Amino acid sequence: MRKKLYSQLWIYFSFFIFFSIFLVLGLSLFFLFLLQRFGPLGVEQGNHIFPIIFTLMLSLLIGLGVSIFVGRKILQPIGTLGEAMKLVAKGDFSIQLTEKQKIEDVSHLYDDFNVMVRELRSIESLRYDFVSTVSHEFKTPIATIKGYVQLLQDETLSISERQMYLERMLEGTQQLSYLTDNILRLTKLESQEIRLEQKQFRLDEQIREVILFLQPKWEKQQIELDIDLPRTYFIGNEELLYQVWLNLLDNAIKYSSLGSTVQVNLQQVKNNLSILVSDNGIGMSEEDMKRAFDKFYQSDSSRKSIGNGLGLSLVKQIVTLHQGKIEIVSELNCGSSFNVLLPILHEVKKEKI
Repeated sequence: MRKKLYSQLWIYFSFFIFFSIFLVLGLSLFFLFLLQRFGPLGVEQGNHIFPIIFTLMLSLLIGLGVSIFVGRKILQPIGTLGEAMKLVAKGDFSIQLTEKQKIEDVSHLYDDFNVMVRELRSIESLRYDFVSTVSHEFKTPIATIKGYVQLLQDETLSISERQMYLERMLEGTQQLSYLTDNILRLTKLESQEIRLEQKQFRLDEQIREVILFLQPKWEKQQIELDIDLPRTYFIGNEELLYQVWLNLLDNAIKYSSLGSTVQVNLQQVKNNLSILVSDNGIGMSEEDMKRAFDKFYQSDSSRKSIGNGLGLSLVKQIVTLHQGKIEIVSELNCGSSFNVLLPILHEVKKEKI
């Protein structure tokens, strides 16, 4: 685009300069013709020095004037763009250039510049919101830990009170660790620093491993599990997909009421694997469903439990990385269902039983 612009400007500039020189030369020849034709009007027949000098001076003045005019009209857009880029480099993302220009290429370039500035302004706004939110998310558990440390300095506390405060401090450190891990994973996924190393593995066994890992949580909640996991092979990134099931099942348990049921179903639907995780918990409103995958978004009801609003955003990134998609069906106070669809892109080799 830039090379095309410069070539176009150079053509225009060269055309005007050539036209100017041609015009000046023509006027000079015409003026000399008049002097020679009507010499007795003011110039002696043998004296040609004055008309030549006069013609050269006139040509110089006309050429200079035309060059200044052409330079301002044709090459000024480059200077304007350069000044605007300097302002952007200093952090001023409010600058916008007038897109209606006489030269079409300049109009396109100014339009592209304005789009770039708007994108940079949006990114800067997101960065500011991200830093503010992360600072708040870190501040909350740190303040909690600090408060319990101060309470533990009281020598009159009973053993049970000390134990309770220590458990609260442990929850705070776990929240910090979980937040840090998720931020690092999400940042690497968004910056494409993680290579999608794929291998064949048993998807049903992986989900069972996650269920066993979360056993203390669903037993404490007295959750009844309805599991349908037929033998299924899949080729993908085993480590990343583990995080998907961990986040979905952890949320299902966390937001389910005492003694309720969590369903986990795995089946093949045409050329996709469908993994459905359903609960009978607090559910989500329409607004919550629209923003469920936004970073750091937490509904009012979910703020009552430990979390940071990164889990579902991480899930969506991983599923998208596998060229899949995730769907939500939810109703407030009735429960939520998350359906992960993973395309079968590679033929698997089934192991002999």
